[in-house]
Amino acid sequence: IADELRRRIAEHVWEPGDRLPSRAQIGQECGVGENVVRRAQELLISQGVLEGRAGSGTYVAEPRQRVRVVRSSAREQPEGSPFRADMKAVGRQGDWESRTDAKVPAPAEVAARLGI
Repeated sequence: IADELRRRIAEHVWEPGDRLPSRAQIGQECGVGENVVRRAQELLISQGVLEGRAGSGTYVAEPRQRVRVVRSSAREQPEGSPFRADMKAVGRQGDWESRTDAKVPAPAEVAARLGI
């Protein structure tokens, strides 16, 4: 189902910013249950293809430019971290943001280590 949703986005059936049909509608079209559609959407959200908005639905995410980040202790600079220097070199501000609506259970060994 994730591949089918990805295909529809690639073929411009849905454009960035478009709201996807309900899980029930997608499930009926594809012959699967809503839970299967939910899991596919969560996977695509975690990959940055889709965006979940609480109380509003699931939308096609705006494409983001990916920036390659290379970290090396040999490149440490007195004026700041290599990450910030690399970002400045490409005209960006060295910063980060983490956001997801996907809920995926932690593997047992990770859950035990985190005490969750």
